Amino acid sequence: MIPLLAHAGPGSTWQAAVVVAAVALTLCVGLAAAGRLPMYEPADLLVPLAGSAILASLGPLAHTWLSDAIGWGIPLGVVALLALLLAALTPLDLTPVSPLTLGAATLAAVSIFFLYQPLTIALHPPHDMLPLRDDSEVAVLTPEDGETVEAGEIRVEVEVTGGSVGPVVSDLQDLTLDPEEAGSLAVFVDGDRIDVAWDGCTVAEPCSRVEFGVPVTAGERTIAVEFVRGDGTPFAPTVIDRVTIDVE
Repeated sequence: MIPLLAHAGPGSTWQAAVVVAAVALTLCVGLAAAGRLPMYEPADLLVPLAGSAILASLGPLAHTWLSDAIGWGIPLGVVALLALLLAALTPLDLTPVSPLTLGAATLAAVSIFFLYQPLTIALHPPHDMLPLRDDSEVAVLTPEDGETVEAGEIRVEVEVTGGSVGPVVSDLQDLTLDPEEAGSLAVFVDGDRIDVAWDGCTVAEPCSRVEFGVPVTAGERTIAVEFVRGDGTPFAPTVIDRVTIDVE
């Protein structure tokens, strides 16, 4: 299977952390199989779990590249964690030719082969599989960048040019021939996606401006709004706008 080169974007930080954790857990399995890391009782899980968590926290520093590997990172990490748990909590041993080691290696290979592409498309789709942006732009009109607001739910107004916004949820059969018409919006606060809703827009009569509520807590907050196809698929290149506000 040829790896698909994807792109960084919303969610790439946690994806990078997962990839680093998966590699760290896999290394721990290798060390345990080589007899360099004892894995015979529950207490032996402390080192691999703590070490993987510490290393995973560094992953977001290189999220632009590491997040591209999320398609194989998830199955690899799950299988490695399962192997460590079985070795520490059951009579099964991790040795170079033990059934647990061979089974884990086989399961990891099969999982990556079958799950890499579906996971990549679902979580981190590559540019060549995304609808192409033509002339669409998205702009956050309110709140303004640098504005001070009170904590709670604030109203966010967004305008789309070169395209339009349709209903909150569009079925695939309702998509228009032009991917930039009757699109949707993905909203993030400090990188975390939140669900929002707007009214009055349909596929037949889409909107150029919409308003919706966004909950924010005290501190400096960055609100990002990405214009996507009606089914939530991002454009290539990404159509996004951000504002940073002070919340009191």
